[in-house]
Amino acid sequence: MTTHTSDGQVAEIVTFRLKDGVSDTDYLALTHPSHAFVSYARGFVTRRLSKGADGTWTDYTIWQSLDDAKAAQADFMAQDFAPAMVGAIDGDTMRMEHQQVLWAPG
Repeated sequence: MTTHTSDGQVAEIVTFRLKDGVSDTDYLALTHPSHAFVSYARGFVTRRLSKGADGTWTDYTIWQSLDDAKAAQADFMAQDFAPAMVGAIDGDTMRMEHQQVLWAPG
């Protein structure tokens, strides 16, 4: 098994629940345009979206640096898709954090 450190990479972890009445299918359709934006942002490495049995979603994105993550975050809300996507989320449940990636299997 090959392993390596990530040399400053940052995980942006956003957890949330959807507003009542927003289906998983509806939300997934809203996320597609966001991926095009995120995947072309400076420093993007990878992104995953998951949902737990309790209904909590996790949007997990790896960036080359914290500066890259913050730059994408600042530009995100100016995108045409953002109001609908963010509007589907129960804001009281949303949490965002950035963590240093310490190990990544290669």
